[in-house]
Amino acid sequence: MPFTITVHHSREHLVVAGSGPALLADLCGYMDLVGGIAGREGYHRAVLDLSGVEIALSFTDHLQLGAHAADRLRNLERVASVVPEKYRTGSSEKAAQKSGLHLRTFTDLAEGLAWVAESGTP
Repeated sequence: MPFTITVHHSREHLVVAGSGPALLADLCGYMDLVGGIAGREGYHRAVLDLSGVEIALSFTDHLQLGAHAADRLRNLERVASVVPEKYRTGSSEKAAQKSGLHLRTFTDLAEGLAWVAESGTP
């Protein structure tokens, strides 16, 4: 099964879903894609739907991913990441937040979408 990415555009925010087994390089490429589309299309908010992704990342990999996400998504005012409960460690989230990205991680897509849609700036 390959790692696949699906892009969903809405008026308010960008939703990019990933599914399948993913390496750190795949997830960094995913962040590059999200940042590129968001910048080109003028999105200020995004939902990273990784609920269908299977990963085996080390602690260091999580830190690298968080820092990479913060760099590539730095122009977004609010980013929700949705991951399966079994992969929710908080390491990537904290690394991204420490690097200045306003990111929250959820295990439920509806909750992530609701948070991104909230009015006002973070």
